Amino acid sequence: MSNHTPNEEGGICPECGKSFWGRKDKQFCSISCKNRYHNRVVQERRSYRLATLSALSRNYQILDALLKDKRTSADLAELEKAGFDPAFITGHRRGSLRHDDYACFDIRYFRSDTRIFNIRRLRLNGR
Repeated sequence: MSNHTPNEEGGICPECGKSFWGRKDKQFCSISCKNRYHNRVVQERRSYRLATLSALSRNYQILDALLKDKRTSADLAELEKAGFDPAFITGHRRGSLRHDDYACFDIRYFRSDTRIFNIRRLRLNGR
């Protein structure tokens, strides 16, 4: 009896696309394909995480600059031109005034379709 039986899942390597034979639970044609695949997946996740942190940092810098200028509201289109991306937030909740309350770390704000307003910094540990 041979140990090399066709893989019931189709036997196609997800990294290189070659067909292979082996155990039923075998997923890759070789160790090198397995390592390349997992290294690529880890790198993609790391890149995604870094891009997300970069977008959050950019949003925070823009909101912080507004607060330093003593502005508590701004046009969303104007902010987007400056690099603000409303999809990247660190918190969201339904506010008591029927507005959605958003957060970017310690800065909170309300958002409508065209503006963000009531920009304020949370007091952390009495500061």
